[in-house]
Amino acid sequence: MMITKLTLACSLFTALLVGSQTARSEDLGISLVPDDAAFVASTLRGREQYDRIVGSNAFASLKDLKSVAKALDEFAKQQTQPGNPMAIAMMMMQMPDNQEAIDLLKDMVATDTFVFGSSSWVTASKLFKIIQSAQRAGSFTTLTKGTDLEIESDDSGPNMIIAKALAANTDLIVIPDLVWGFKTTKTDAAKNQLERIEVFAKSMAQAQPMLADAVARQKIGNGDFITVTIKPDPNLIKLAISNVMKTPDVKEELDTILKRINELQLVVALGVVKDHVVLSIGGGTEHLQAMGTTGGSLLDTEPLKVVREAADKPLSSIWYRSKKLAKTWETSPEDIAEAKKLVTAVAEANELSAEATADAEKLVENLMSGYASRMPTAGPWVAYSYLTDTGYAGEEWNWSKNLPWDGSKPLAFDYFGGDPFAAVAFRAETDPEQFESLVTWISSLREFITNNIASSADEDAQKNFETFEEKVAPLGEELTQTIRKKFIPALKSGQIGFVLDSKTSTTRLQETLPTSSEPLPLVAPAIVLSLDDSTLFREGLSDVFALSDKLLSVIREIDEDAIPSEYRIPDPEEQDTPDGSVWSFALPESGLDEQIQLSVGVGKEAAVFSLVPEQAKRLLKSTPLTLEGDLSMNLAGAAVLDWVAFANVLEPWVTYVARCGGVMKGRSDLPADETVGPDNDTDEVKEALEQLVTIFDVVRCLKSATAKTVLEGDVTVTRWQNRIEDLPAQ
Repeated sequence: MMITKLTLACSLFTALLVGSQTARSEDLGISLVPDDAAFVASTLRGREQYDRIVGSNAFASLKDLKSVAKALDEFAKQQTQPGNPMAIAMMMMQMPDNQEAIDLLKDMVATDTFVFGSSSWVTASKLFKIIQSAQRAGSFTTLTKGTDLEIESDDSGPNMIIAKALAANTDLIVIPDLVWGFKTTKTDAAKNQLERIEVFAKSMAQAQPMLADAVARQKIGNGDFITVTIKPDPNLIKLAISNVMKTPDVKEELDTILKRINELQLVVALGVVKDHVVLSIGGGTEHLQAMGTTGGSLLDTEPLKVVREAADKPLSSIWYRSKKLAKTWETSPEDIAEAKKLVTAVAEANELSAEATADAEKLVENLMSGYASRMPTAGPWVAYSYLTDTGYAGEEWNWSKNLPWDGSKPLAFDYFGGDPFAAVAFRAETDPEQFESLVTWISSLREFITNNIASSADEDAQKNFETFEEKVAPLGEELTQTIRKKFIPALKSGQIGFVLDSKTSTTRLQETLPTSSEPLPLVAPAIVLSLDDSTLFREGLSDVFALSDKLLSVIREIDEDAIPSEYRIPDPEEQDTPDGSVWSFALPESGLDEQIQLSVGVGKEAAVFSLVPEQAKRLLKSTPLTLEGDLSMNLAGAAVLDWVAFANVLEPWVTYVARCGGVMKGRSDLPADETVGPDNDTDEVKEALEQLVTIFDVVRCLKSATAKTVLEGDVTVTRWQNRIEDLPAQ
């Protein structure tokens, strides 16, 4: 979630310095939304944001680009050419009634819009999950066909399984309701346009006998609506389903499904509720009854309290997802029962005893129950953003339980290289019991296979299993001990970091590409682990390296032709530095720049996994982070992006690609023996690069973005912000 908000912040680079009037919470459009809504998305101050963008120096610079100016000029010419569709459209727009409609549309998106899904989306989500489960079961049945695990079933493939699932859950077959709302100051114009639409809709319906009674004018709740009700054609539905489910034995299920579908209807409703134009598409109008009533507003619920308290801010967006909607995708008892059912079918297909079948069911139940117990427990989720003096900011509130984050102390950023262009860090609670549970389950699985499958298998299968137990299983035991006694205690703090920097450059990334006459910054990703015990971590790495050699020997013992006898895992190059040790594995067959090598660095307080050894060396040195933002408080996670530095990294590569395109023009492939640079730029490439300079100047209007995640009682809260500066006036 935190990374999602950081990405959202980065996408707003064209906005400007802002200030705005505040509003009361009851004035928000989402106050019309019923309290049982499954989800909501709202956009506010659309016109204000649009005006600031199009009035900015950055936008003016983009308009002055030759390609943009040419396109705008061509667009203007088309509007004045007689007979041109664009000119005809412009003439139509000048008609008084149409002009009123256009002004209304502009007003509708100017200040406050929202879209929400009614509680019917919870019902639909339950059905989607059942269908997904049926698809998995059908896929498993198909995969096992013709194998020793083949399941004997009366079902004729995946389609039959899905049909049975639908027929057994017809109460969940619904048309979910989706509603759009648009605040307007032109309610009289909205009512006038509603009259026009009613006349048009009725005239169209009269031409279609099936729609003769479809259009109606109705008072629904606090709103005046035009509704168009469409009943499904059972013959068309039956034909469509039959084409998808080409199964001879599906008639009974199809009849059950069709009976339910025939009870449904699609209702499109357009109307005015208070000062909002409302459009609804779904299975009915019941959800519209509650819109704008005195009670039952989503805005009055406890999760939306954070939005009510933020109403004094210049809000730009609001997002909400209900607990009930999230809960539909949790692992449920029904999921465990379905998994046990599949295991039972496999066991019966392999003629296992009743006792063995019960053991298999218990294995699956233990696995899924353990998995479910460690998964987050659904809760409501709310987010909002608002305008600031320097860009945008926002908050995200997540009431889900059982999340793995640990926000009890500050995060450590000393081993991120000081000034990367992007850094992400989070701390998760370490749970050795989870690892032990997995080990116990795997041990139980091996015991089950030994007692119930291997013992009754043919001679070859028994021999293979004995070989596995004799030669491979001991290596697994060694790995288990290494993880248990070395890696888990060495990493008990639970902090993980991700770094992107570009301190290294190249002129040729890969040998099949042209050489650049100018250096190209290498984007180097790295993973940084905080260490509680560097000695144990080093020992663990040594154990893993030794295990890889043992595994190679075991594979050769099992099948001497599997791996060439002369092959061995190459030893890494080890480099000792004042801050630790770095092991690097060259990639000679990749053709990549020699600077790119798989690297592992281990220092006293951090371990680094990188693709560039020089980066690993840098990150092992303790260096204070110099990026924007105060990260000294207790945090579960944080992300920082220096967007200007990132743009500076991208620009040389975009320039290089443009020049490669110029070199490749008229050829079928990209010549590897060429050197691309300013000296061989064509006029076309020069013009493109001139425009790229302006584009990247605009991109750099977004200066930075930060996000921080904290734990506040039972809530996980992420707060983010970005900094934006317009270009200087020319």
